[in-house]
Amino acid sequence: MDANTIEKIEALVAASQIGAPGTDVPTMLVPNGYSLESLERYQDTPSRFRGTFSTSSIEDYAAYVNAQAVAQVFVDTDDMDALAFFDLGSAEAAGHGEHRARLKLQRTAPYAACLQAHDRAFGQKDLAHWIEDWHAHITGESSQGKELSAKQLANLVRRIEVKATSERTHEEGDWNARRTGLDAMDASAGDDTPAFIRFACLPYEGLRLRTFDLRVSILTDDSKPRIKLRIMGLEGIQEEIAKEFKAVLEQQLHPDTVRVLLGNFSK
Repeated sequence: MDANTIEKIEALVAASQIGAPGTDVPTMLVPNGYSLESLERYQDTPSRFRGTFSTSSIEDYAAYVNAQAVAQVFVDTDDMDALAFFDLGSAEAAGHGEHRARLKLQRTAPYAACLQAHDRAFGQKDLAHWIEDWHAHITGESSQGKELSAKQLANLVRRIEVKATSERTHEEGDWNARRTGLDAMDASAGDDTPAFIRFACLPYEGLRLRTFDLRVSILTDDSKPRIKLRIMGLEGIQEEIAKEFKAVLEQQLHPDTVRVLLGNFSK
């Protein structure tokens, strides 16, 4: 017999002597390189439950998590998502953590549009169109404190005009000469100008309606006015939304079988 044949015979003898490795998932040693192979795919049923349920609906997520015997849910308020594990076990009897449920909230279209407008400088036409596109969510207030509809806001934006004024002085003495100059750009929209845009929307499905106040500033550093919007107190509002997310989730999950923790967990 050649050397290859002898090696194969020795491998078969060694594998038969070792036998089954004794794992929970049926496996056996295959002589070719002694690799460990799983036979689970040949069974009628898997050795354990694996899978991840994913959704953007708080209601559907709660329904799935509550249907399990026990769950640990980790809530990340920065990313507005939650991850549940149903087979983590404990430090003494750890599980594989292969059965999970993930909730990832998606911004509603109006909320995304409101955030995109934050700190953005619009042209007059662009802002008027933006107001008209989202008119169902918009009201406003003028610089004189007058309540405005979306249509009135759009009309005020279209009527904004920029006027340029220049002032020059020249002064000469016996030993010196001085020149000063001042250019000013003034914007107006007749008797009144828009001061605030109020944008009401659901930031995420399942959370409450919120109103965002956008301060209107007119930039006059060009011959054509640019109108900048800025959401007032945005960071504070987003913190409130994150706290509401955790509170709503806790209300919908069964406290007897589900443990909710703030943070992330990874394996």
